[in-house]
Amino acid sequence: MKKILIHHGWTNIRPEGHWARIAAAELRSRGNQVWYPQFPDPDTPSAEKWQELIRQEANMMDEVEGGEKIAICHSLGTTNWLIAAMNDLFTKPFDRVLLVAPPDPRLTDQADGIEGDPLDLTNPLLAINAHKWAKNLTVIAGDNDHWLPRGVGIYAPALNVEPLIFEGAGHFSLDQGWGQWSGLTAWIESANPQDLMQH
Repeated sequence: MKKILIHHGWTNIRPEGHWARIAAAELRSRGNQVWYPQFPDPDTPSAEKWQELIRQEANMMDEVEGGEKIAICHSLGTTNWLIAAMNDLFTKPFDRVLLVAPPDPRLTDQADGIEGDPLDLTNPLLAINAHKWAKNLTVIAGDNDHWLPRGVGIYAPALNVEPLIFEGAGHFSLDQGWGQWSGLTAWIESANPQDLMQH
């Protein structure tokens, strides 16, 4: 049994057919415990409310004995997890954290409806705290993501990781064909990042 938190992104209402919702059902059917909350006001997210919810969800995961603790975050959800790590909101670290399609902070700062200060990729504490709260940290993004015009490489020095680049994956969104993602459930079982490259 694994304990898995799935964190959706901006404007996401956990639609049927989305890879995160499919994965939640598959992982539950295999006997895992899955936290897949709807974050409040997804069109106009409040940083304070999203931070409080991820803190509470992580705490509830810690209340369950045993099992590997895993976070899967998409888009603005990656930003929220990283800000929570920067703010030391967690009580216990995650064994594994997967950041899928993290957006360029320059774009989220300009987006209507997203409040709060943008993530500072130049802050040296970002990598330190990310690895403090994630024993294993994986970043994956498409090579043609409109939310990453500078490329996912901007996260390499910021998080001290080598991101995986999935050719043609876009923003890993449902309207770009991201329904079933066999590589994600394979990675949950294997912990091998290369398994994520299956679609």
